[in-house]
Amino acid sequence: MDVINLAGISLTNLDVFVFAINLLILLGSRHIIDGFNHSSNDSSSATKLWALRVINLILFSLYFIAFFDAQYTRQISLTGLTFLLAFILVQLLQLFLLRKFGRVKEIDDEKFHVETYQSEMFSLLAVLLAVLLSILIIINIWEMTDWLQATSVLGALLLLVYSTKDVWAADNINGLILLYNSDVEAGSVVKITELDLLAITLQTTLSQTTFRDLAGRHKILLPNAMLRGSKIEVLTQCPASGLRQFVDFNIGYGFESTKIEAFLTQVWENACEAESAINADKLVGIKLMENGDHAVRWRLVYSLKNVHKLIDAQCAVNRAAYDLSLIENIGLSTPLTHEVNLNQKP
Repeated sequence: MDVINLAGISLTNLDVFVFAINLLILLGSRHIIDGFNHSSNDSSSATKLWALRVINLILFSLYFIAFFDAQYTRQISLTGLTFLLAFILVQLLQLFLLRKFGRVKEIDDEKFHVETYQSEMFSLLAVLLAVLLSILIIINIWEMTDWLQATSVLGALLLLVYSTKDVWAADNINGLILLYNSDVEAGSVVKITELDLLAITLQTTLSQTTFRDLAGRHKILLPNAMLRGSKIEVLTQCPASGLRQFVDFNIGYGFESTKIEAFLTQVWENACEAESAINADKLVGIKLMENGDHAVRWRLVYSLKNVHKLIDAQCAVNRAAYDLSLIENIGLSTPLTHEVNLNQKP
């Protein structure tokens, strides 16, 4: 191995390589964080940037201290650098796989690079390969190559994997199933009643699925195992005429059915003018659902062209009904009615 003397310090080819890698990571830290950051949170990016620089400087300092005969600092520095390089290389490879095998989806006028079954499978293989190579390199750094000849090491690794399977296996397997079936894909509007969820799917990874709440517009993260164990209604998988939705109205007795039908038809027409998401080409459906104790329950059935505006369409129908009820003098509140029994003895 070639030796270079610099300011009284003897540097081997390995030393020059390690210093060069540390310098490249330090100078390119901003590009690394910007490339891996999928969020627009600037404070989060700044924190990650400083964390990467601090870790890099610590590893560099430990390696430099080793030239003054400090015990184990060189091995500690090389071990940390191995993990850091493995993490960066895996992130770069996953980014490449996402661009190569992933898909671009536009959700609410925002473009997302979303994973597919192929991209996640290759990413999983990349992580496993990086872990195995890192272990081999670290064993050589600490000069414990005799461990490779002992079956107990392999057994311990297998035992570790098996004992932690309940933590990672369920979500990873269910994540691959979700990606393979592609029913709950990015852009899909799903409804899960037992989880009180009505949201747009943003992304599915091996560990979790990210949603955007349809009403509050905030993000919701669900483990894949919990998601697969629930009843999922995929609202975007609907006929060409659109998703059928309905609004029920409790209207008091005393109105002819033809009058109520004309009233609800006008409500639908007004709602179509106010909200473009409602399919005006698909005729409205009006049904009498129940003759209740206090009111008659009528149902107005309409179709949606844009499922992402499901709540906006429902609000448009309710507002049109309220405004028209004031004009037509048709109450939408359930009246409280009583029947007096004159034959009842005191």
